[in-house]
Amino acid sequence: MRESRLMVIQYATALIAVVLVSFHLLMQGVLVSYSTAISYQQILSIYGNALYAGFLEVLLIVVLVHGFNGVRIILHELRQAVAWAKWVDVGTVAAIVLSVAYGTRTIVLAVFGVQS
Repeated sequence: MRESRLMVIQYATALIAVVLVSFHLLMQGVLVSYSTAISYQQILSIYGNALYAGFLEVLLIVVLVHGFNGVRIILHELRQAVAWAKWVDVGTVAAIVLSVAYGTRTIVLAVFGVQS
């Protein structure tokens, strides 16, 4: 993928993350008192709501893509050899896929009420 397209993805995920994280913080610390928001039963009830669990999945993907792409950009600026760039790109994709898979696993287990 061209570098300019990856930068557009970086900017888009930044804007989307601002909106999603703002909504998440609003729901977890402003509209509901913080002490209530972090209670175990409240968290389980949030994961029980499929719409909010879907929201958390989208938030997870957007934040991980933005964060790992940012690290990828920094590593590309650090060294600019072709082999290095290839390993950085492959490593970034692998890190995103593994992190999304683990985060999705956590959300799915919580939604279905499985305690690990």
